[in-house]
Amino acid sequence: MLFTKSTAYALQALVELSKFEKPIDVNKISELTDLPKPFLAKLLQNLSKHGFVKSFKGIHGGFVLAKKPEEIKIVDVFKSLEDKDSLVFYCSSNKDDCTRERSDICALWPFFAKMEKEISKVLDKYTLADVIRIKSGK
Repeated sequence: MLFTKSTAYALQALVELSKFEKPIDVNKISELTDLPKPFLAKLLQNLSKHGFVKSFKGIHGGFVLAKKPEEIKIVDVFKSLEDKDSLVFYCSSNKDDCTRERSDICALWPFFAKMEKEISKVLDKYTLADVIRIKSGK
């Protein structure tokens, strides 16, 4: 699976941010999630750039969710952080983008492309609210 620590850490940070209405600074989020502060700061800036969180400067600054948890799709978080089109496989979902330029004879590409579409459909249904609900056991 191509989900990296970046996506996992970002989701953890978003779950924590969902618990607060006021801005929470990186130090506090790092403390709550036990995630490395420098990496977390970089992720939060990226999430801010893509409209998932708002950042506030100053003594009472920090980050808050920019959208409701049910409006934040997991697949969108992934796509904003990961530098690849494919969600799960190294194979591209587009035959013309085959890194080996062998999609015409590849026995696996049709299978991977079909699976990628199915997984994309499933992931498109999940939001941050689902992550929070599943985490709480509801």
